[in-house]
Amino acid sequence: MNIVPARVEEQVSRVDRTYSLVIGISAGLTALWSLYRVLWLFYTAATFSSIGWSPVSLVVPLVLWLVIGVAAGYVAAAFLIRYAKQP
Repeated sequence: MNIVPARVEEQVSRVDRTYSLVIGISAGLTALWSLYRVLWLFYTAATFSSIGWSPVSLVVPLVLWLVIGVAAGYVAAAFLIRYAKQP
């Protein structure tokens, strides 16, 4: 099963193998950081609701960090798969 579409894989394969590893690790760290931020947003929402504030204001940052995390995870997968496939 191929996670990365052929057109994206074609573009990623043009990048040097070492740069591919660096980009993949950086994107993976960004995805982990965004997961950390989403977990803290849920904690903040629970805290806000326990003191009577509305956690609705946290919807925009939640969506933002989810989009960043998914995009960074996809980029990390694409570049790390490229690094692992070609010597």
